[in-house]
Amino acid sequence: MPVAAQQATPVATPATTEPTERAEPATAIEFFNAQESAMVEALTVRILPGSADDPGAREAGVVYYIDRILAGSNGGYSVKTYTQGPYLVVREGETPVENTSRTDIYQVVETTSGDEASRYGYQSLLTPQEIYRRGLESVDAFAQSAFGSPFLELSEADQDAVLEAMEADEATGFEAPTGNAFFVKLRNDTIEGMFSDPIYGGNRDMVGWTLIGYPGARGFYTAEEMANSSFSAPPVSLAELTGHGR
Repeated sequence: MPVAAQQATPVATPATTEPTERAEPATAIEFFNAQESAMVEALTVRILPGSADDPGAREAGVVYYIDRILAGSNGGYSVKTYTQGPYLVVREGETPVENTSRTDIYQVVETTSGDEASRYGYQSLLTPQEIYRRGLESVDAFAQSAFGSPFLELSEADQDAVLEAMEADEATGFEAPTGNAFFVKLRNDTIEGMFSDPIYGGNRDMVGWTLIGYPGARGFYTAEEMANSSFSAPPVSLAELTGHGR
């Protein structure tokens, strides 16, 4: 977690413009190079494995979702994000009395509970683009150190071991981001890419929604449908909505 920086009033980085609605799945990589995209796909597949009959990250095209978020000139931020302090520092024990009434913008926000961390939003000086580039380099370096081969050349069992070490924050060679921080980023983005609307690049053919029985972006339901506890319908994406979404 970065320490407080003596900087000016926080400035919000502009959000990415709304994506153009596309009926066709993403097929082009815009941000990653070939090596990076292959690694991201391999990592997300170990987080959410699948097959043609039981779709996972590869079948949903999660790598295209992540790539599309990172592409562009805004550093990979998908929402407006404050990129300056104050920053959250989770401290064990009580917060010193002299810090409880401070209101200047340069203070480090302190909390006695790690459970409150999610309230404070994005907490890194690195852009999402930098997190992925640095994180992927560290993954490969750790794979080489622990197993003697690049991540893509490891067996699935050894790839799982790399991710398990990252999750436990036991993978060596990670600094910014830490192994755990990069694992959490990968896991969260994998889930989003699996279950977000297809216009964002993932959830190809709405396989994620079909997997969990989610009907998608339907505009309304009839009274009869709402009263029918066994009602089901194939999912509808935002790109397919016309009229009332029926």
